Amino acid sequence: MNHANSKVVLLTIDDAPDKNALEMARILKKLSAPAIFFVNGHFIDTPEEAEVLKAIHELGFAIGNHTYSHYNLKTLSEAQQYNEIVSLNDRVEEIIGERPKFFRAPFGSISDYSRKVAKDENMILMNWTYGYDWEKEYQSKEALADIMINSPFLVNGANLLMHDRQWTKEALEDIVKGLRNKGFTPVDPAQISQEIE
Repeated sequence: MNHANSKVVLLTIDDAPDKNALEMARILKKLSAPAIFFVNGHFIDTPEEAEVLKAIHELGFAIGNHTYSHYNLKTLSEAQQYNEIVSLNDRVEEIIGERPKFFRAPFGSISDYSRKVAKDENMILMNWTYGYDWEKEYQSKEALADIMINSPFLVNGANLLMHDRQWTKEALEDIVKGLRNKGFTPVDPAQISQEIE
């Protein structure tokens, strides 16, 4: 079914698992659409939150590192940067039994030192191609689905950035179906082996 020349996109969800991530994972699972959930440590502090992360992982989704506290890494000392990245990997491993394979810096702002820490942790660095769900005009199901599917930046290999938000959850099924209607297949993160924008 999956031909080498098929058009692929990568679905990513940041700032998880806040209030919507588990339901988003269930929607994606129902649609057989793989994705990476980039987590923040402050969302997995409690046993209840840890269970949510475990459930997302058990649904088959890749868990990525989006730092412990979502600070701009370039504003932190090296010791703080190290802690933001490595303590989250430790926590994720404690919960799901494996360390994240992907790293995305908050705001896309990464220092040379953080880049080195991520590499030392054997993580693949990731940025994104486009995302819109934090902009006021796209905080509704219809507007967000429309722009995610019809963005001028939608190209083969695009890395689609979404967040753990109510309106994104509501738009998710339409986004996946719309992308597929345009011939795009959500790629399995396990097939990614190098840095991608």
